[in-house]
Amino acid sequence: MSDLWRRAAAYVRCLDRDGRILLVQVTLPGTDDDGRWSLPGGGMEWGESPEQTAHRELAEESGLTATLGGICGVFSRWYDADSAYSGTDGHVIGVIFEGFRPEGELRVEAEGSTTTDVAWFTLAEARDLPLVELAAFALDLD
Repeated sequence: MSDLWRRAAAYVRCLDRDGRILLVQVTLPGTDDDGRWSLPGGGMEWGESPEQTAHRELAEESGLTATLGGICGVFSRWYDADSAYSGTDGHVIGVIFEGFRPEGELRVEAEGSTTTDVAWFTLAEARDLPLVELAAFALDLD
């Protein structure tokens, strides 16, 4: 049991004025999610609130800031060792915030990240992409 892990995370379901959604492509070698698209977001750092995490991760992964709305969903998933990036069993709980009025210049996160691309997609385009489970969940929140 001591090898089990838990991850508290926050994500932003950010839409622009045209109704397009912001997604990031991730590299997670050795997992089924490698090369798939996700929402900007990630693990909470010690002492952060979910809102602070959402703002920080959005800025780190995309170069953008946004006004956060309410929580539009909570993603929860148990991972077995074969499907987890860490290679051990664990649990992710991700709070998903609505993001409005994005500002800034879109850019890919610097080295040392699992993010390899960032782009805007219509909801129809996004549904046709290879998505991580979290992103598919977030698209179904409409």
